[in-house]
Amino acid sequence: MRLKIPALAVLAALAPALADAHEVTVKGVTVAYPWARATPEGAKVGAAFAEIKTDKDTSDRLVGISSPVAGRAEIHAMTMEGDVMKMRRLDGIDLKPGESVVLKPMANHVMLFDLKQQLKEGDPVKLTLTFAKAGPIEVEGTVEPPGAKGPHGHEAQSVDDSMGEMHHHMSHD
Repeated sequence: MRLKIPALAVLAALAPALADAHEVTVKGVTVAYPWARATPEGAKVGAAFAEIKTDKDTSDRLVGISSPVAGRAEIHAMTMEGDVMKMRRLDGIDLKPGESVVLKPMANHVMLFDLKQQLKEGDPVKLTLTFAKAGPIEVEGTVEPPGAKGPHGHEAQSVDDSMGEMHHHMSHD
């Protein structure tokens, strides 16, 4: 019985850290809520998403992305011009102090090319986002259904002006 109480105390102490395991912060840059969409069997291209936040004193630039599930990954911008959807590769994304940038469907996102495996709903997906100052930040998210608009438990990701606003509107699972 004596061993159970310390174990429960340790678990209780770790609970807040485990609840935020979907966020990684390095040198003032936070990558949060990473996720990808499931792909059909045999697909060679997929998409991944995340929120990137900087603290009030940090500016940086997202300069690259990689994932062990893909031969290569690129940052892409998606725009609509009339009825035509256009995508183009971006060399990077500038991050201003205190800013939140969301890589999401129908906007800036990550394209995963030469998939090495099918992205199956519920599977983990690892991403490494590389920043000019903060360096590489490794995160792990979940593969969501093909038409998902946001990470598990959230209807959609949205861009908010303040860093904490997204957390205010979202509940942790």
